[in-house]
Amino acid sequence: MKFNFIFFFVFIFSPSLVYSQKNRDEAAIFKVFREEERAWNAHDIEAYVALYAPLDSSRMILSKGVAAGKDNILAFYKKYWPEEKMGSLKLEEESLERISKKFYFITGYFHVTYPSGKSVHGRYSSLMVKLKGKWYIYTDHSA
Repeated sequence: MKFNFIFFFVFIFSPSLVYSQKNRDEAAIFKVFREEERAWNAHDIEAYVALYAPLDSSRMILSKGVAAGKDNILAFYKKYWPEEKMGSLKLEEESLERISKKFYFITGYFHVTYPSGKSVHGRYSSLMVKLKGKWYIYTDHSA
């Protein structure tokens, strides 16, 4: 009888524990994207790049090429996105797909509006990685 109760308890509550962890992970990932907007809009490129995983294999993919590793990503942004070109960033309609406990695939839309009123819009996809309990951008692709 005791075994049946334990089995029942585990059977009933295990899915909710997994779902709860998924919700915490997704909330943490959304928080990274809100921090990405905040850093960009403050023209704080160092804080923006700090959201990328501290791995040599982290990468950013744009039409101008690929930058791998945080130092190269930072150099790329400093070269092609000086403060006067940054504008105001808004990310929206993020769609999250859990790949594993450690990875999520994200897609959404970006909008950059400049003080002149000109704007640029497009889509992005990101692969998020969880390292030591914290979510980071592992791969970012915008077009």
